[in-house]
Amino acid sequence: MATGDIYHIEVAYDQKAGGKQRYTVEVAKKRLGVVLLENITSQYHHKSDFIKAQYYPIQDWLQAGLKKPSWVDIKSGRTYDLNDIMRHGRYIGQLAFHDVQALAQFIKSYRSRLAALRKK
Repeated sequence: MATGDIYHIEVAYDQKAGGKQRYTVEVAKKRLGVVLLENITSQYHHKSDFIKAQYYPIQDWLQAGLKKPSWVDIKSGRTYDLNDIMRHGRYIGQLAFHDVQALAQFIKSYRSRLAALRKK
């Protein structure tokens, strides 16, 4: 598993409520864990400007193995066990290198974009 890899996995919210199938993208490794942004969505256009500020638009979504234009929710990160992902996840594809770079920059600039929205 490499940075930018996209997997389809079950994301558990709590034991009672179960989970939901999500497209995820790896952003980092942490010992035997993998830091994933656990929500890639095609539902973007009806969100508020405040919420849209946390969604990175995947430029080469088709090349990444996605079926339609999609966005990464940068506020959805969690660490998962690498073995669980490899055992239960389904590999979808990988972000293009320029999308990985742009996503990193998007995450770095999030606070300043949010501050600009609050001034409006």
